[in-house]
Amino acid sequence: MGLRACLLVLIGVCASLGVAAQPAITCLPQERGALELVALRANFHTVSGRLGGFDPCESRVKFRLPAGVANPPLMISVHGGGGIHDVLASDEAFFQKGFATLVFDAYAMQGLAGRDSLFWARSVTNEARQRMIYVTALAAYRWAIQRPDIDVRRVYLFGISNGAAVVANLAGAVDPTHVRGVIAEGVTPIGLGLPDEIRVPVLLAFGKLDDFGNADPQGVRWTLSDDCRLNIQFPGVPPGTSRYCNQSTPGKRIPHALQWVEGVQKRGGTVEVLYVDDMAHNAYFGPLVRRQATWGSGQTLGASLGATDAARAQFFKAMLDFIGRHP
Repeated sequence: MGLRACLLVLIGVCASLGVAAQPAITCLPQERGALELVALRANFHTVSGRLGGFDPCESRVKFRLPAGVANPPLMISVHGGGGIHDVLASDEAFFQKGFATLVFDAYAMQGLAGRDSLFWARSVTNEARQRMIYVTALAAYRWAIQRPDIDVRRVYLFGISNGAAVVANLAGAVDPTHVRGVIAEGVTPIGLGLPDEIRVPVLLAFGKLDDFGNADPQGVRWTLSDDCRLNIQFPGVPPGTSRYCNQSTPGKRIPHALQWVEGVQKRGGTVEVLYVDDMAHNAYFGPLVRRQATWGSGQTLGASLGATDAARAQFFKAMLDFIGRHP
C-alpha cells in the first residue's frame, strides 16, 4: 500500500472513531536547556547554565485533545517544586471536563532529569525552580497559541506552589486575547517575587490547612514570607516585588500573598481569593496529610498536603465557576 493510501485509511479510521486528525507536531530539541546543579551547601542547590524553552517532543510532555470536541479550550497546568507529578491528577480532571490539556516537566526540559520529586521539593532553592518553570511555561504558552486544533481565545493557566508563582507572573506577561484567566493554588511570594500588575483575572486559591513552607507551627500559606535576600530579579519576568525586595535588600521582608493582592487590586487588577476547608497544599496530591518536614536548608517547616475528596470536589467546582465567569 502506498503512502497516500495509508494516509487515507488512517483518516478514514479517525473519522469512523469520531477523532479529529491532529496536526503534525514539530519537534524543537534545540529549545531544551542544559543546566547543572550547583551546591550551596550540603543537600541544598541552585542551578547554573543555559536555560532553554519548550520542546513538545520531550518525553514527559503530554498534550491531549478531547475526542469529539472541535476547538476546545486549553488548560496549561504548571507544576510546582516536585515536578510534573504535582499536576497529573488535576490535568486529568480538566481533560475529563472537555478541555484540551498540556503538561510538562520543566526540570527534564532544562536538562535535569533523573531526580525524584522529594529532591526537587526540598533540596533546591525556590528561585532556581521558578526560573526553570517560568522559561518553560512561557515558551509552552507561546507554542500552544499557534495550534490550529484548540480555541486560542480560551487558554487558561493552572499552577501549584512554585508553579502558582510562575502563573501569577505570567498573568502579567500573557496576551489577554488568548489567556482568559489564571488559577494559582498555594502561591509562594519567595523566589521570583510577584508582579506589580496583571493583564488577566487571577484566582488565588488556598486550602485552609495549608501550612506548607511556613516555619511558624500556626502559620498559613497566605501569610508566608521570608527575608528579601531569597528573591532574585530575573529577565523576562514582569516588574514586581523582586525589584525592591531582593538580594540587595537583606533584612527586609517579602510581601506575603495577601499584601500582593492588595497592591494589584489598587492598580486595577482582578484577583479573587478562595479558601477551601479540609484542604492543605496541592489538593490533587492525594488524601489529606498533616505534617512537618525538614528541608535540605536545615529548616523544619510545615508540609501538610492533599485534601479530602469533598474538599477537592469543591475546589474543582470553584475553578470551573471562575472559568465560567471568564469565558
